[in-house]
Formats: sequence, structure tokens, C-alpha cells
Amino acid sequence: MTQNSNQQTKQNVSVHYDKTEVLYATQFVASPSAEELLLDFSSGTIREPGSGDESLRIHTRLAMPWSTVERLSRILNQVVERKQQLVAKQTAVARQAAANPSVPQASLPQMSQQPTG
Repeated sequence: MTQNSNQQTKQNVSVHYDKTEVLYATQFVASPSAEELLLDFSSGTIREPGSGDESLRIHTRLAMPWSTVERLSRILNQVVERKQQLVAKQTAVARQAAANPSVPQASLPQMSQQPTG
């Protein structure tokens, strides 16, 4: 086995969107099967007129093979970890600034008083 076969080949891939609209999702339903995972996304429940029942309106449905689900899971975990690290860093900086009053605080310039007369 050569060294080149052990290295991954890098490709430049450009992203083109068929649709640029964004649909907000706060709810999802995961339906696994042996071959794939179906993900249904919704922006939330809606109260049905007349009956008062709530329904979950699905606006997007995706199907993924398990290899893609595993890759997506790894990527999402990395994104969440980075977000948690950023929040922890911001919290530490805010606590340090609050504990150290010698850090200059922003203030408005003071107006000089001119003698009247």
C-alpha cells in the first residue's frame, strides 16, 4: 500500500442552493428504519380551528442513509461543543470583568463647566 492511498484526496466543492428560503424548525420527528432515518421538521404545533386540537404541521421531510446520519451526528456534536466552549469563555470573561473593578468601564465624556458672566 502506498502512502498516497492512505491520504484522503481533497476536493473543492462549491455549494449552490436550489431554494434560498429558510424554514424555521423547533420540532422534529425521527422515524428510523433498517436502511435509513426519516426526519420530519415543523415550526411548531398549530391549534386546529373548530376542534381546538393541536397538530404538528410538517414543512420538510428528509431521508438519510445511516452513514450520513452518523456523519451528521458527529458534525452536530462538534458544533454544539464549540458553542458550549464559546459560551463558557464569554461567561468567564464577564465574571472576570465583574470581579475586577479596575477594568475601565465605558462612560460618556464629561462636559466642562464654563464660568458664566
